[in-house]
Amino acid sequence: MGKIISMSFIYFLLFLLFLSLFSLFLFYTFLLIGYLITKVPFVSLSKKDIHKILKMMNLKEGEVLVDLGCGDSQFLIEAEKKYKVKTIGYELSLTAFILSKINILLKKAKTKIYLKDFFKINLSYSDVIFCYLFPNVMARLSEKLKKEVKTGTKIFSLAFPLPDWPNEKILYLDEKNKKGKIFIYQK
Repeated sequence: MGKIISMSFIYFLLFLLFLSLFSLFLFYTFLLIGYLITKVPFVSLSKKDIHKILKMMNLKEGEVLVDLGCGDSQFLIEAEKKYKVKTIGYELSLTAFILSKINILLKKAKTKIYLKDFFKINLSYSDVIFCYLFPNVMARLSEKLKKEVKTGTKIFSLAFPLPDWPNEKILYLDEKNKKGKIFIYQK
């Protein structure tokens, strides 16, 4: 009888291991599919970097902060909680969108996330825009923002500049080593 229970337990553990590995496989498959659709990989920022960027933004209570390609929404959730701003994110990757929804529920945030292409959304309501996108997307985004955003809108881009926009200034996540460029613009 002891051997049967032991074997049953071993089978159960093997089943759990298989289930875990299969779940990881599905998760990374969906991340890959998200990358193939968006042409931008999912990259989560550290809490430390999130707080540095939010401090740079000098957000005012009630402003509308939009994150283009919001990933897991940690950035927006932190902004909402700390600065009392209205936060809205757009994401094309289903995996990242689901992670966003889970994070919003767990942290009881009011952040709004949409599984939509931000190129199809009018962004004129934005007070502050954040993006961490690749250069192939930034060129197209540059033209969209020139046409749509209102005067005074601040734009913060991590790592890659907006072509044909004069920089307001460039800051760094790591000022000492000049790493982690933040390009700051204002219309």
